Amino acid sequence: MTLMQPSILTLTGIGFTYPDAPEPLFSGVDVSFPHGWTAVVGDNGIGKSTLMAIARGALAPDQGAVAPDPKRLVIGHCPQGVDIPPEHLDAFAADWSPETIAVRDTLGVGDDWPYRYDTLSGGERKRMQLACALAARPDVLILDEPTNHVDAEARARIIDAMRVYRGIGVVVSHDASLIDAVCGRCVVFSRRHVGTRNVTVVDTHPGGWTRTAAAIEARDDADAEALAEARRETARLAASRARRFDKVRQVEAAKRNGRHIDRHDHDARDRRQLAKMTGLDRGVTRAYARLDARADAARRREAELTVAAKRYDGDIWMDIAPSRRRELIRLESGVIRFDGRDAADAGPEAVGEDGLGLDSSRLSRAVVSGGRIRLSSAADDVPAAGLVIPTISIGPCDHVAVTGTNGTGKTTLLRTMLAHVADVPKLIVAQELTDDDRVAAMGRLQGLSSGDRARVLGAYARLNADPDRLLAGGSPSPGELRKLLVCLALPAGPQLIVMDEPTNHLDLSSKESLARLLADYPGALVVVSHDEWFVDRVSGS
Repeated sequence: MTLMQPSILTLTGIGFTYPDAPEPLFSGVDVSFPHGWTAVVGDNGIGKSTLMAIARGALAPDQGAVAPDPKRLVIGHCPQGVDIPPEHLDAFAADWSPETIAVRDTLGVGDDWPYRYDTLSGGERKRMQLACALAARPDVLILDEPTNHVDAEARARIIDAMRVYRGIGVVVSHDASLIDAVCGRCVVFSRRHVGTRNVTVVDTHPGGWTRTAAAIEARDDADAEALAEARRETARLAASRARRFDKVRQVEAAKRNGRHIDRHDHDARDRRQLAKMTGLDRGVTRAYARLDARADAARRREAELTVAAKRYDGDIWMDIAPSRRRELIRLESGVIRFDGRDAADAGPEAVGEDGLGLDSSRLSRAVVSGGRIRLSSAADDVPAAGLVIPTISIGPCDHVAVTGTNGTGKTTLLRTMLAHVADVPKLIVAQELTDDDRVAAMGRLQGLSSGDRARVLGAYARLNADPDRLLAGGSPSPGELRKLLVCLALPAGPQLIVMDEPTNHLDLSSKESLARLLADYPGALVVVSHDEWFVDRVSGS
């Protein structure tokens, strides 16, 4: 039994600490989600997905409450990953109601998609995931990074579907333009520095990301100026206090030495008597005490002021020499079949006329230009059966980006490249990372020498991540895990880096940091990405 559709979902006094963690992930969080779309933003690993798990009833908080009780609501949830089929996939496949047909049309879901989920591209799976959630008619819909994996067309369809939804919508995202297009408010997680420690705070701002970012920048500037003024006032009072203290010492010295005044020194005797009669010595002492209290109050005010926690974004020095090989990857022209068979020896002109048995209208095609390998499909309404490629050669210092719409074969091309890669030190980061990847990465970190561990954690901090949380045994989020894998590879000096959708799950600052690192990387680089800004920064185009 469900309640009437709620008008607002409220979280009050929420606190949560992971087992064995040295401090709470967050505490005292008060936040509400009304009808319409609210964006939840913040750095990787700061607690966004954990709070969403509490909001939908999948995780119990240590303190606080959620109202209405999420167990009495229909809550749709699209997680970050797309490796596991959606919960309502079978129900969606059998649902041909007018409402669900409208969802299919808005998202461009093919009739056969529910029956071949394992063969869909990452972007197609993301749309399938959202379609199943919408078809369940949820009271609350929570989307975690919905534009991961998707091309421009799919992204536009997802935005259209979000705009149609009329319930309580919450989107965890680092996609600034998506937030501006859909969301009327932002809930922002941030690390704030108070006194000598950092704490996580959660604030709500009206408007999309552009408006929110401007408000955060103005607040941070004002907070920094307030702290600077408080420090100036503390220093001024400290200096005044020191001067007063000197006067107190002079008065006390005069008291102690008064008995040594020459009985014939009438002027000195008169000054001592005047000080006693007017209470000058007591006044100096009282003034010092009042000034001491004011200085202590100023120090307390300074300690209570909060400012944005320091970021460690910066360049990472890579002592890596490129390979001396002339080629690290070479693929001859031919066809890469999507059914898993080997690429054909025949050139593209022979496709559809030889033993391949592939219809040329169902083939994607790759074009190499500068630092790009662009993939395009001959037909948008049928799944591609293979990819026609020219000769592809990647040298020891080449930076290459593989781009194209969902379903054209980018990840398949990447797998084929890796099957033909030279035997060189390399780093491979897949599109979807698993719990096994997380456990293995943490094991590698613990097994490093102290010098290598310091180097890895220093680089990790410069990618806008918190090394202290890892050292305390915290589990890295998907975005943090990507950054950790890159940093773990540095001591071995990889001569080739291959990354599939490297900006998936990364916060805005981390994307900037990773782009700088990869742009300066002296070895060979291959990235698959839909993020044009990122591709422009890191490729050789």
